[in-house]
Amino acid sequence: MSAWTALSLEQMHELAHALGRACRGDELILLRGEMGAGKTTFTRALGEGLRLRAPGEVCSPTYTVCMTHEGPLPLVHLDLFRLGDMGEGAPVRGGAFEALGLAYDALPPPGSVLVVEWSELWEDPPADRLELALRRPAENPAVRALEARATGPRHADLLARWAPPDLSR
Repeated sequence: MSAWTALSLEQMHELAHALGRACRGDELILLRGEMGAGKTTFTRALGEGLRLRAPGEVCSPTYTVCMTHEGPLPLVHLDLFRLGDMGEGAPVRGGAFEALGLAYDALPPPGSVLVVEWSELWEDPPADRLELALRRPAENPAVRALEARATGPRHADLLARWAPPDLSR
């Protein structure tokens, strides 16, 4: 596990950008964090690292649920927030993905990077994934804290390749 505390927004951007550069395709990145923690901002910076055609167009897919952004490694950006409203925060199961026309058992689509916001609502995500938890410390909401944990060999390799920039400045 890796952890950073007291990150400025610029430092968080640098970390996300570096993670995007470390991706090779077929990654599953699950984001957790309260409203305003920076999940979408992180995803946009990750898209810059992936060299998306239009990384500035990465925005919260809360109402569209799923957005795909083109690039050498496409970014599939999924937001489960509204799906959790289907039953008092009930976990999202395979049927919810199928109802959206998403191939639940084929996530992430081959060669892409799948980022899932509000991933804690996904009842049974694939076993091999990278979990990122973002939070705004109550004592200083201008900064962010980030924890990263890989749960399988493919994403442990991604975590090892992720060469975060020197944030000591």
